[in-house]
Amino acid sequence: MPKSFNYVFVDESGDPGKPYKTDKGGNKIPTGASLFYILSAVCVDSKKLFAMENRIMEIKGHYSYRSELKAQNIPLKMYKDLLDIINELKIKIYYRLIDKTKYRGTFAVDGKKKLHNVFDEYNLVKLVSFAIKKCRFDKAEVIIDRADRRLLDGRFDNFNNYLINKVNTKTIKIVEFITHVNSEYVNVMQMSDLVSGAIKDDFTGKNKELLKIINKRFLEKIW
Repeated sequence: MPKSFNYVFVDESGDPGKPYKTDKGGNKIPTGASLFYILSAVCVDSKKLFAMENRIMEIKGHYSYRSELKAQNIPLKMYKDLLDIINELKIKIYYRLIDKTKYRGTFAVDGKKKLHNVFDEYNLVKLVSFAIKKCRFDKAEVIIDRADRRLLDGRFDNFNNYLINKVNTKTIKIVEFITHVNSEYVNVMQMSDLVSGAIKDDFTGKNKELLKIINKRFLEKIW
């Protein structure tokens, strides 16, 4: 029997920038950054990955949709059908939602530090660590939507080492590979984007119906 592999696909909604800066008078000035940041992790083994890819392609074919799946672009009916795949295949999804107006920690670090965007990288690693332990995965591959802000000297090594050191132990290799990809070419990564978009629409009050499609058994918020 072929060996099954485990995967965690991670995408985000919003941006990790500081939403306000303060002038000399102590007044808050909007920077244009989003007021929220959402990260979602889709956990699948090889069998569910294959099934999920097939179902996504079937639905795209049904709607004659050939573009990348983006929460802000696809028809609402198609969006709902895609989210229902999560219930159909019993896919586990974990997410972290941060209201940046209430966040009191550090956002970014100037210069070449181990982490140059503390807010982004800390929350991403926290989500992956939680998700992978809840799913009881080992020797998993983590696939992350590529973001150049995580590059240092043209490489992702610093971020990858930070994640591995936080998740793996001396005796157990929970994460075996980390891959940074363009979500345009990965259907399951695009599903993660749709989940983040549904969470964002619920949080902002734009559309509270999308998130209700996902059975609560398969969606868990981490704090």
